[in-house]
Amino acid sequence: MKTKLSIVVPLLGALSLCPAVGGELFKDGETVCLLGDSITARGATQTIISDYYLTRFPDRTVRFVNAGRSGDSAGGALGRVQEDVIAKKPTSVSIMFGMNDVNRGSYIANPDDAKKGQQQQALDGYKANMEKLVARIRAEAGDPKLYFVTPSPFDQTVVLEKENNQPGCNDGLGRCAGIVREMAQNNPSTLVDFHAPMTALNLEQQKKDPKWTIVGADRVHPSAPGHLMMAWLFLKTQGAPSLVSKVTVDAAGGRTGNSVNAEVTGVEKKEGGVWFTVRETALPFPIDPAAKPLLELLPIEKDLAEETLAVTGLADGNFEVRIDGAAVGRYGAADLARGINLAFNEATPQFKQAQAVRGHNEQRRNAEAQACSLMNTRRWMQSRYKVNVDDPAAVQAHYDHFEDKKEYNAGMALNYIKNWPRYEELLKQVAEHERNAQAGRAPVPHSYAVVPVAAGK
Repeated sequence: MKTKLSIVVPLLGALSLCPAVGGELFKDGETVCLLGDSITARGATQTIISDYYLTRFPDRTVRFVNAGRSGDSAGGALGRVQEDVIAKKPTSVSIMFGMNDVNRGSYIANPDDAKKGQQQQALDGYKANMEKLVARIRAEAGDPKLYFVTPSPFDQTVVLEKENNQPGCNDGLGRCAGIVREMAQNNPSTLVDFHAPMTALNLEQQKKDPKWTIVGADRVHPSAPGHLMMAWLFLKTQGAPSLVSKVTVDAAGGRTGNSVNAEVTGVEKKEGGVWFTVRETALPFPIDPAAKPLLELLPIEKDLAEETLAVTGLADGNFEVRIDGAAVGRYGAADLARGINLAFNEATPQFKQAQAVRGHNEQRRNAEAQACSLMNTRRWMQSRYKVNVDDPAAVQAHYDHFEDKKEYNAGMALNYIKNWPRYEELLKQVAEHERNAQAGRAPVPHSYAVVPVAAGK
């Protein structure tokens, strides 16, 4: 617990630098476009946010649209905002750029005046393009709710074997974050800060382990814990509730107590324990197992995942909690009286159901990310290389002209050649996995038993 508290204190300081402006939860029927570069295009953060909405509000349908593009910038987005955002008729738009706007190559050790001039020019261009982008979205998309998101950090402090550092780049992104904060003040919007809290966590952890990073080996793209942290910060800004459900049962009196987001029926005293049935109105928040280490550093469980079971009036001793006949844990009577949190208990059927929903949503994300990548490659070949993308021979010739087939654009062209015929099928997969996730999220009743454990067992 001391470790978690030592991390949270500087993070709270970082969060206080940029209070949320008008944060609110997405409503039923909303379409949310998430506009950004490759960090957005991967879809991981928005999928975690979507997982939360799917499981916490099973009576609410919110459509999340991936409007990210690898390698993009605020200026580049101006050329696709009509098709990727405005045409989707969004009710909310999240905007996060900076990583490709800041001109990372201009950040070197001991930059001269020319490099410093390039850095400032990039910042000036970033501000101008962001203002143009926001003005278009507000004017042409019906003035949707805006979420200004500061860029996630470039990890310039982690110690890596790779020679891929660009000293001062994260400071440049910090200045981008300052521009974002200013824009949030000048437009009706919600400000979500990734940059300051993630940088603070990095610096705090790297005091103990210089090789630790919330980002990744390329210093740019967040890892699974990084995406979970970004989703946590976004949901906190929205004021997302922590409570999944609260179930309270009086074992001595054989009756239910003050339960919230749950219906408790059939309470029965038996054999020194208590039996009852619970139907919750939500599922616990599912997370990627690869992100689980972050739970030791941040109060994500407290903030987003409280599925409490409290059983009072039990005799002293230890008790086994069973759900649908399967044991999910053993607890002392005093712990049960205070309440135990089952949200991340992997043995519960609620946890398994929520993870199944997450699985469908992850498959939706993967199919959507593939489809977005193909469409973005198609546009790039048209705009940059003037390729007739509807002519397979022209696309093949475009790929063949690359001397280095390992070059990024060559790889994207080859992927397009192989997978563009699957584009419509990928869109069908997105819709199918979305339906499966929504269909599988309805909570169901579960039978509980809290039974005494014999001494020595």
